[in-house]
This record gives sequence, C-alpha cells and structure tokens, in this order.
Amino acid sequence: MTNPLAISDVATQDARSQDASLWDEVRRLFAGFEKTAYVRELKAIFDNLHDDELVEALENTRWTGRPGYPIPIMWRTIVASFYLGIIHDTDLIRNLHANPLLAQACGINNPGLIPSKYAYCRFRKKLIHFNDLVAKALAQCVEALKQAIPGFSETVAVDATDVKAWANGLHQETDPDAGTGAKHKSSRRVYWYGYKVHLVADANSELPIWFHLTPANVYDGAHLPTVLKGAEAQFSWFQPTHVLADKGYDSKECFRFVGEEMKAMPIIDVRKYARRRPRQGRPCEAYPVQTPEGIRYRCNRVPYDSKCPRFGHCPMLPVFVDSPLNTFVAPSYYEQHIPFPYGSKEWKAIYNKRVGIERVFSRLKTYRKLDAIRVRRMSKVWLHVALSLLTMGSTALAKLAQGSTKVRACCPR
Repeated sequence: MTNPLAISDVATQDARSQDASLWDEVRRLFAGFEKTAYVRELKAIFDNLHDDELVEALENTRWTGRPGYPIPIMWRTIVASFYLGIIHDTDLIRNLHANPLLAQACGINNPGLIPSKYAYCRFRKKLIHFNDLVAKALAQCVEALKQAIPGFSETVAVDATDVKAWANGLHQETDPDAGTGAKHKSSRRVYWYGYKVHLVADANSELPIWFHLTPANVYDGAHLPTVLKGAEAQFSWFQPTHVLADKGYDSKECFRFVGEEMKAMPIIDVRKYARRRPRQGRPCEAYPVQTPEGIRYRCNRVPYDSKCPRFGHCPMLPVFVDSPLNTFVAPSYYEQHIPFPYGSKEWKAIYNKRVGIERVFSRLKTYRKLDAIRVRRMSKVWLHVALSLLTMGSTALAKLAQGSTKVRACCPR
C-alpha cells in the first residue's frame, strides 16, 4: 500500500523546485530592475535603520537549538511590511513569494528562506524583549534627521491620536492594558477601545521626533510634559523655540511647563470659555493734562475694564498722572509666556504650522499601518508604533541620501 505522506512530500518537493526555477527565470528576465527606484529606496531604508546593535543582540540569542530563519531576513521583511503597508503576515509571505525583487531586496535569494507565519509570531514575541534597542535605533534615526535637516526641532507640535486595540471593547479581558476613549467628531461623540499615541513632531519637516503610549482613557494635556521630557531625555539638543498644540492642551500647567521649564513659547489654542469677554466699550475717555514734565493723560475709568475699547492694551498707561485707579493687571495665563497677544497675526502665523502633525498622523495611518494593530498588550503595541515611526524616519533619510527633497512622501515608488 502506498504511503500518502510520502506522496505529499514528493509533491511539496516538486512545488519547491518549481518555485526555485520560477524565481531564477524571473530574476533572469528582470535582471536590470534591481536598480529601480522601488528596490533602491527599500535598500536605502535598510541602510538607514541604525539597527546593527539590535540585530547583533538578536543573533546572540541563537546559541543553541535549531538555527531557524536568518535574523536579518526576519527583521528586514517586517520593516518592509511597514514600508509597503502590508497588514497581515500571510499577505507579507504571499508578496515575498510573488515578488522575487522584493524578496531579494530583503536578502532572500531562495524561496525556501521565506519565513512562515509561525516564525513571524515567534520573532515578534522575542523582539519585545529588545524594545530598548528598538528605541535606541529610533533615537539614532532622529539624530541623523537632526544633522541632515536645517532647523529641525525648532518648532514642534504635540498631539495625540487614537489607535484601536485588537480586541473587543465588550470583552476587555482580551487586552487589559487598553482603555476606552472618547472624542467629538462631526458634532457627535465617538468611543473606541484601545490606546493613545502622544507624539511630538517637527512642524516644518513634518517628521516624528518622539512618542509616548498610554491607554485611551487619559487626558491629553496631562501627558504633554511626559512626551516633551521623553524627547528632552533622549536628545540633548532638544530645545524648541515654539511648542504648538490644540485646545485639548489648554491648561495652566501646560502653559507653565512649556514657558518656564522648557523655556519655549506655548502656542496653544484656548477654549472659548477661557477667553476674555468681547469688548463692548464706549470711546476712550482719557484727556490730556499739562504738567511740569509735559503733557500727560488722566482717565477716571478703571484700566483694563472690559468696557474700555483699548481693554488690556492701553498705550497711555506709561503717561498717566496722579490717578490711584491706574494699577497694573497681570495678563491671562495664555499670554504670560509669549511676546504677542493671543489671536494676533504673529500668533496665527506660527499656530497654523500645527496642522503638520495632523498630516503626520494621516501618513502613519494610511501608509505605515499605525492603526492596523494585530497584537495585544502594551509592550507589543509600543513595538508596533515604534516600528511605524522608525520606518517613516528611515524613509526620510533614504530620500535625503538619494538627493530628494521630498522627505514627507510616504508612497512607495
């Protein structure tokens, strides 16, 4: 009686030999395409990952047992999945089999070296124990961006975005590290179960600098000092001139921290209820008075009265005479650390750059699968976010190395 397992083994060997011959034929037909922009950029990304220490540490874990798939191949194919926006491991394996040029750029010269989905699962479980080295690679990537881009990190923007967990919010025991968040969207309240990524990014180049991951049920403003201190601890040169943020960071503590501890200008939008009331005043009632020192002015109205048309910005305060009512009133908390009034042309010109961090989040979610979480627990989600940011930073470095000025572009060429 014929053994069916032997027949299946023969069929598998025949399929592998056919795949190998097909790969050789494809490489022969596309012999000159290894130098195309697509493959060249992918190889340039691998050269700018600053991952030598990480790969060496991962290889040192293989001191006994089966050799398994090569560590550089496992690492590069995972980075390639973030570059190409491939969500599932099965889709990545399918692309590696169907595209020998992609596989060859990742160091795979034989279809038998393409890892299995189980190998990727084991590799990610091992990789979370080296999150500190992943963070070091990300920091070195940002250091290289600082040296390559003039004015990098002078004007930074801070914001948070939602990342849905790979879990059901009704069964939160599947990912107990996540939380339930809420936000207003199109005049309605939206809830999600997952995490928040607090990011500080360069507002001019629109590239990420550092991030902080929390459950979704936290207040954004409470973590502005955390993400800024994290960037300051990682980079000695991190001393921004302006820190931009939206109304979600409108608190006295945020203004105080940025102005006093960071020594920067807090360009933060203010909620409506915190602003001064509209100025509905009568004409100015100051009148000139002749004194031995010259012409001075006197006003019987209380300065900084909301009825005054020049409320808060009276130019006659330095030349008032003998009026006990002319006392100085401190400006509001949102104008104490900036040299120009809130809402002025100077303020708006700087604040309009804050939209850059919104575009950063859009590119990360659209092209770098930031919101395509397929893992659970905080450490694995942190690794996923770090790889997304690392891929964006190394892509920018690759474009700069190739002489391109479009460092913001994320679409694979």
